[in-house]
Amino acid sequence: MPFLIGGVVGSSLFVGGYEKFGKSLPKVSPLLRLVGVATIGAMIGVTVPPDLLVVLPSFWISALALIPFILLAHAGSYALMRFVGKYGAVDAYFASLPGGLVEAVLIGEKAGADVRVLTVQHFVRILCVVISVPLLFYVMTGEVVGSSAGEVIDTTAYGMSDILLILLLAGLGSWVGQLLKLPAAHLLGPLAIAVIVSVSGLAEIHVPSWLLHLAQFIIGATLGAQFSGISGPLLRRAMGMGILAVGYMLGLGFLFAKLLEPHVPVDVSAVFICFAAGGFAEMSLIALSLDLSPVIVALHHLIRIILTLFVGKKAFSILFKPSVKQ
Repeated sequence: MPFLIGGVVGSSLFVGGYEKFGKSLPKVSPLLRLVGVATIGAMIGVTVPPDLLVVLPSFWISALALIPFILLAHAGSYALMRFVGKYGAVDAYFASLPGGLVEAVLIGEKAGADVRVLTVQHFVRILCVVISVPLLFYVMTGEVVGSSAGEVIDTTAYGMSDILLILLLAGLGSWVGQLLKLPAAHLLGPLAIAVIVSVSGLAEIHVPSWLLHLAQFIIGATLGAQFSGISGPLLRRAMGMGILAVGYMLGLGFLFAKLLEPHVPVDVSAVFICFAAGGFAEMSLIALSLDLSPVIVALHHLIRIILTLFVGKKAFSILFKPSVKQ
């Protein structure tokens, strides 16, 4: 996935190099990322086969398995950050949540955690997953991730009407998602609207490869740009802990994928993507590029993030007293 990984690495290196000379970059407008995210949502939705509603009930067991996965992923990551990384108890607790970057930072801040630590640690988690998952697939299969999916898209005829419809669904879905106050509204709204259009047979829309590549680059570049203003020591510490925590969570996710493979109608690769604790938009994009049931993957990650925040918030109030010190 050269456009996604290249965008991440290129923009983060540029930001770090630029700020080394004592200069500060203006913040990247959130609108740019939201446009990329909404376009991804629409592209995922239009790839949905008409038999989605027939297949969906077959994944109840993998959706349910997210509960023990979240508990084990959080517990293991917390132990690493608390006892290896030497983070304070509250910082380690919220920095190790396996999902919900913005939401985890918000609820962690209210609990007294250091916002800088939470922000950089969750960005590092997403960065590590985004870079390592495609590389893992390359090592395991010997094929460049996204190449086979790209060939399918390249050979599909598309016209200007397809592009306009994708952009229309992205804009309309974003508006509906915000209106209904959906979680991850700019991704879930376009995805839901596009799924309805695709499953109902209202339109057959083809996704051009260059639009997928552009969305990859936008998501990657805006993710890398978030490292602006982060001090070197904090970033190095977060990178070390991120690599350890992500390695643990990916290993745990692969174990769950192997155990669940006989019980779901997809292979271990698709189940693994469902349990890779990266960002909602990023993992959905990877699934789309791999042609691995992107809607199923997106729904699993939505459930993971909602459960992580709900369980994490409730467990914090039980396990920690208000007087806990950092």
